Amino acid sequence: MPDPRFFSQNAPLGYGDAAEAVGAVLSSQRNRQVTTVAALDEHDLQSAVVYCEDEASLLRLTDRRFGICLTTPALDARSKGEGVVLTVRSPRLAFAVLSDKLHQSREDDVLSNADKARIHPESHIHSSVSLGDEVEIGAGVRIGPHCHIGIGVVIGEGTHIAAGSTITHAIVGKNVRILAGARIGQAGFGFVEDNGRLVRVPQLGRVVIKDDVEIGANTTIDRGALTDTVIGGGTKIDNLVQIGHNTCIGEYCIIAAQTGISGSCVIGDGVLMGGQVGLADHLCIGDGVQLAAKAGLMRDVPAGERWGGAPARPIKEWLRENVKLSRLGKEKKGKSK
Repeated sequence: MPDPRFFSQNAPLGYGDAAEAVGAVLSSQRNRQVTTVAALDEHDLQSAVVYCEDEASLLRLTDRRFGICLTTPALDARSKGEGVVLTVRSPRLAFAVLSDKLHQSREDDVLSNADKARIHPESHIHSSVSLGDEVEIGAGVRIGPHCHIGIGVVIGEGTHIAAGSTITHAIVGKNVRILAGARIGQAGFGFVEDNGRLVRVPQLGRVVIKDDVEIGANTTIDRGALTDTVIGGGTKIDNLVQIGHNTCIGEYCIIAAQTGISGSCVIGDGVLMGGQVGLADHLCIGDGVQLAAKAGLMRDVPAGERWGGAPARPIKEWLRENVKLSRLGKEKKGKSK
């Protein structure tokens, strides 16, 4: 559920109002209310709105109590949980509508003078830095000129943040190094189609950065849509890297410049990525994988393998193809003389 340090909770929404907002029909329980939106794996869903777009996700609600589940007419009869099921054309669109009614980012509020911030006396913060309410800054933290540290952000001891960086909706560990111009915690790239137009899906997750991470200059790390974007301990990220929402990166990974990682990828420990690697969304990259520069990943990679090329494939296969193409080119060139 949305972290109250970063997201405010609006007034509860009656079941009847929720149904009306998404164009659904509610036959009973109009007097009950929902208070939040949640991912399916949350522990307590009794007053929450969830959505299911396929049978597999609907099965995860079996024998569970929930507030409102948004799903399609085709899946309605398969629900075996305890709660109200509203059928809609697009569950994800309906979820976005109700998310917007129930929550909003506290960054949308007017920035205060940080009276409620908890700043360790042994930290060093440039006078031009803007701080939101309730930030927590540990001992030995250094924050350079013209940075913005948003409402509720936690920064662990010994972390250094260089000039011009923006950090919102984030929990930052100890001894992290963030280079100039990094953008951490902005809304992820999530939209859903509605009659020919694109509607933004509210991004209600966080960014969690573990200890001893380095994040390069002008790198961007989007916060999660509902779950967190996580950067594992000891991982080093180069300049100009894009990390999409909900992505989880393991420990001691090395990610070179201009790499782009789409949303909801899971990357194991000790993964090495060369420059300009690109990952499609929802991929799983196993522990110890090595990806050659400019590799374009469209499918999962098992642990310990080395891949290259676009689309990427095992490195020996890719190199053999390159050798054959090179020979083919030379043969054609020889025949044309």
